Order: sequence, then C-alpha cells, then structure tokens
Amino acid sequence: MRIALAVLRRDRRSQVATVLVALGVMIAVSLVLWLVAAPNGLQARADRTAWRDVMGGAEKGAISVALNKDSFDGKLIERFDVARNKQGDVPVAKGIAKFPEAGEVLLSPALSDLVRGTPAEKLGNRFPGKQIGELGPEALKYPGELVAIIGHDRIENGFQVAGLAGGTGSYRDDYHGMLYLLTRVGLVVLVVPCLVLVASAARLTAAKRERRLAALRLAGASPRQVVVMTAAETAVGAVVGSVLGVVLAQPFSHITAKIPWEGGTWYPGDFVPSTAVVVAVAVLAPVLVVAAAITGLRRVVQKPLAAEEKRQVRSWRLLMIAGAMGVFFLGIMYAQQVSGDNQFTVVLLGLGAVAFALVLAGPVVTAWVGRFFVSRWHKPSTLLAGRRLSGDPVAAFRGSAGVVIAVFTGSMALTMLPGLASQVPYRDDTWNENAIVAEEVAHDLTPLRLQTSAPIVTMLDGRVDTGGEGSYNPYVVVGKCADVAKVLNGLKCGSGPAVYSHSKLDGGEFSSTGPHDVVTTRLPAQVETRPFDGHGRISGVIDPELLPGVEGKASMVGVLTSAENREAVHTALIGTLPGVRLVDGEQRELYGDTLMEDLERATIIGLSIAAVLGGIGAAVAAAGSVIDRRRTFGALIAAGTPVRVLGHALRREVMLPVFAVTIAACGAGIVVGLGLLTLARGLVGHGEMPLTPWVLAPVGVGMVVALVAALACGPVLRGISPRDYAAE
Repeated sequence: MRIALAVLRRDRRSQVATVLVALGVMIAVSLVLWLVAAPNGLQARADRTAWRDVMGGAEKGAISVALNKDSFDGKLIERFDVARNKQGDVPVAKGIAKFPEAGEVLLSPALSDLVRGTPAEKLGNRFPGKQIGELGPEALKYPGELVAIIGHDRIENGFQVAGLAGGTGSYRDDYHGMLYLLTRVGLVVLVVPCLVLVASAARLTAAKRERRLAALRLAGASPRQVVVMTAAETAVGAVVGSVLGVVLAQPFSHITAKIPWEGGTWYPGDFVPSTAVVVAVAVLAPVLVVAAAITGLRRVVQKPLAAEEKRQVRSWRLLMIAGAMGVFFLGIMYAQQVSGDNQFTVVLLGLGAVAFALVLAGPVVTAWVGRFFVSRWHKPSTLLAGRRLSGDPVAAFRGSAGVVIAVFTGSMALTMLPGLASQVPYRDDTWNENAIVAEEVAHDLTPLRLQTSAPIVTMLDGRVDTGGEGSYNPYVVVGKCADVAKVLNGLKCGSGPAVYSHSKLDGGEFSSTGPHDVVTTRLPAQVETRPFDGHGRISGVIDPELLPGVEGKASMVGVLTSAENREAVHTALIGTLPGVRLVDGEQRELYGDTLMEDLERATIIGLSIAAVLGGIGAAVAAAGSVIDRRRTFGALIAAGTPVRVLGHALRREVMLPVFAVTIAACGAGIVVGLGLLTLARGLVGHGEMPLTPWVLAPVGVGMVVALVAALACGPVLRGISPRDYAAE
C-alpha cells in the first residue's frame, strides 16, 4: 500500500492517469444516474396524472367523465367534462381542491392566466361556469400545463368512474412506452462508451505499470501484494470520481428538468433516482474499475518475465457478433409476446451484448488491416502504423472502441428515427383543413346555432354491411352531398340523391354508430353509385333520401371556418357540446409536431453524448499509446526518424482501424435499429420502416472524431526526445 501511494505522489504520469480515471468514472456515474432517473421522472408524471385514467370505469360510477384534447394559439389543452351521477362524496386527487359541480370550473394556473388575457368568445366560453379554484402541481403533468375540469348537469357520452382520485399511474402506454424503451436503449449504448473511456484512462500508464509490477514480482513481491498495489492505485481515482459523479448528478437533474417532453418541462424533483440506486451505482462503479485493473494483472502475476509480450487475438471473436445478434432478436420475439416490467430485459441484454461484441471483434479487424498495409504499402509512416496494428491489435484498437460504439449508436438511431416519424399522428386527408368536426354528438344543436353564424353541417356516421362473406364493412357518413362537400375532402356532387363510394353498396344494411340509439336501415337494391376520391378514413357518403328513418338524426357536426373565426367557432362547438370529440387538423398537427420534436431532441442529445464520449476516449487512448511507447519513440527519434513521420504513423494507427470497423458497426446499427423499430411499431400498432442515406452519416462523423482525437497525441509526441530513451 505504501509503495502504491509513493508512486502516486512521485510519478507524474501515474498522477495524470489517476485524474483521468476519476474524470471517466465521474462522467460514467453521473450519466448512469441521469439515465436511470428517467423512468422515475415518467413515473412521477404518471402518478400525478393517474386521476385522468377513466378508461374502463365502473358501469354505474358516481360521476361521468368525458376527456378530450383541445388547443388554442398553438398550445394543447387537456379538457375534462364531468357530471355527478349520484349524491355523496366524490374522491379527488391531490391538487384538486374539490369536485366541480354543475356550473363550476377548475383550471390550471397557466390556463387561468390565459383565459384572463383572452377574449371570452375565443377561449373563456369553452369553460362555462364559475372558476372555484386552480389545480395544484400534484395534479399536473408539468409546469405550465393547460388543464380544465368543467362541471355539468349531465354528460351524454362520458365514462362512468368512482371519482377523480389519484394513485399509481402507468407510463408505459402508447408513446410513453416508446420513451421507456428509448431511455433503456440509451442507458445501454451510452454506458458502453463510458466504460471505454474509463478503460482508456486506466490503461494510460499500463505498460509502465506492468514493467514496474513485473520487476517487483521478480524481486520477491507476492501476487497478493501486487494485486493490493494495483487496487490501491486504481481505487484512489475511481472512488474520487464516483463521489464527484454523485455530486454532479444533482445539478445535472435540474438541467435535465428543463428539457421538454410532450409539450412541457419537468418538475425539479422528477429526475431524482432513489437512494438505493444512487448507493448501488456509486459503489459498483469503483468496484468494477478496480476489478478490471486487477483482471489485467494475470500475466504479471503468473509470468512476470512475459509481461511485455503482445497479446494475440483469435478470429473466434467475430462469432461473438453473431451470437449477440441472436440474443438480441430472441429478445425482440420475447418482448412481442409478453408485457410488464421485464418485457425489454432480454432485448437490452442483447443490445449490450452486440455493443461489447463489436468492441471484442475490433482487434481482429485491426490486425487484418495492419497485415494488409504491411504487405502492400512501403511508405514509412504507413508501414510503421501497419506494424503497430498487426503487432499489438488490442492496444491499437483501444482508441477506436469509443468511436465505433458512437457510430453503432448513431446508425441505430438514424435507422429508427424515420420509422418513428412515420408513426407520429399528423393530420389525415379526411376533412378539409379549415373544418372542425365534432364526433359522438348526442346533443341539442340549438345552443350551437345560437352561438355561431357559421354554416353547420350535420351528418350521421355508421357502417354498411353488404352481406358478402368475410367482406369489409365500409365506414360512411349520411348527409346532403352539397353540405358534406364543404367539410369532406374528395367529394364532388351531382344532381339527385346518390351514393358516393369507392365500391358498390347496393342493398347493403346501414347501422349507425355513436352515443345515440342505433339506427338500422337498408339501401335500395338498385342505387346510383358515383365515384368518391377521398383518401381518409371515410369510404363513402350517402344522401339521406336513400335511407328511410334517418331524417333528423345526427352524430357528427362539421363547421367550415376561416382564419378570423376559427377560435370562436372552436369555442362555440366545445362550449355547447360538452364531452364531444373534436377532430381539428391544427390540433392534431400540434400533437404530431410536439412528439416529433421530442424524438429529434432525444436523438440529438444521445448522439452528441456518444460522440463526445467516443472522441474523449479516443484522444485519451491515443495519448496513452504515445506515453506507453515513450521508450520506443525516443529510440526512433534518436535513430533519426523525423517527428513528422511518427505523427503521420500515429494518425494512421487511429484512422485505419476506425474506417474498417465503423463500416461493420454501421451495418450492425442498421440491423439493430430495424429490430427496435419493429418492437416500437408493436407499441403503437402502425408505421413504416424506411431507410435513408443518413444512416451512413455516422461513419463520416466517426472518421472526423477519430482524426481530431488522433491530433491530440501530437503535443505528447513532440514532447519526446532522445533523452527519454536514455531515461527509460
């Protein structure tokens, strides 16, 4: 122990290595704590909004709740129309002062401020009644969220629930499940370059340490003493780095809380991991670093005279990639079959295995590249680089490992992003972009007609059963063609009643849908069918004269708006038809844009971190390779080799294996990205899997990062002189 501490006090290179180990462990610990806190943030949001989960409520609940998304001035609004079904106390969650009775309203603070500063006909009239209070942060998803709870006498099409009570929510639904998967993937692919960085820092003086320990072994030191020396020397930097990482994680969590997701930022306490997780990570990180350092002493302990022998690599390492890919795709199949907390466990194990397999297989490719250039190239700098790559491929590849993982991560992310983008719900082509359509209408429309002078189009939606075995029942609307054409895309009307459809519906039975009583009637056996060019979810339009018994029935209301009256019409619709679902193209665009921005932001942050970690790891490893070969370079310089030639050789040592291995890493990233995209499609049930040329961009970025990292060894090389050879 005293010898180890004496080395740290007196050897400058060991001190530099210890500082770099501390920095590497600090970055790794803070990054891991940040990523493992992400599910905590999601869970905190889910718990605060658990009162909003009204799906699958009781058949005869105490209250009725209709939930809808609303929008105003480019901002999304969560709206809850409620009505009491029976007397008695209604349980409410924290942050909800009381259950709003008919004529009472609860608004979030941000929405309350917005209502006060906006003309009532544009916003305030959407929430009729007296505001009795504001929602507290315990009931909001994020600061500044726009939420309204409006009390009514009755709700026509609401869910029956016991109350607005909180509890433990689930964040693994729909796109929340996508974020859950992305945070887990980020944890795996970002921890690997952290480990590479720590390993590069720990190996900064590996050659000199091995010679020193081998000499001590030959002088009579026991294996235990050698192990304790190494553990003590490594533990100093690892423990300091772990403590600094825990300290850094706290302000880092506050910075993370400023990153928006789903339209808003986070509360500061959301991104705080549990005490048990903090302790586990803080203890495990230095233990793993020390264990890795001790594991590398096998040759020194067993064969001190062979401590400087170069390690040979075997081609079987390449089989590790195939095995890891097999585990990954088995995990994909398993995750598609099950659900729950362990759904993605095997997938993530396979993903981590693929990343480590690329690192393990890298030296094999590095050795092949070295042999190729030695046999075919005779330029001094390239020949020196080739000899290094073929003679010690493990050490030569060490600087490339972080860059390879960054390229793998980038290709995987850029493979997934276009596919995820195709799953984002944007405006479809069903309705006119200037139309607002209310669905599931069972209300008297008189108040709406009094509220707005805009033309109102009434429709009845339903399906037509054509009687064919196994045939698809098309979804249609019943309404006067001239009126429906104002709000529905692709409809061109002719004179007289007719059916406008993609296919023949003669003699088919029409059954209405919606919250009202079902209307069933049959089309005539012979009816004129005219072409319908719509490309949305509606397959046809039927003039009401062809369906007896549907007169006066309506389940959908559409209004064509202009830029001047859009907000007023929107307010009139939602204010007079509480509980209906509004199909508003602008609102859907807002939701899609918000989600796409979130995915792009998460991708940029992850790739930036991976690139920075890979670059730092490569720079540290490149500088370490010069320090380890100080005696060799001193001898070459003493023999007359120009420093410029050695600089070219060092850059080629870094660049040549990076170019070869990153191509393989890019291919692996594309394959893994397609697998993860298949799993993500299963979470939301639709979407495409397109590939773009951008998936190759990480290879170019990796080459640039490697070149910059290789330049970092220039100052170290220029500091070597023939005196270093004599000193060694």
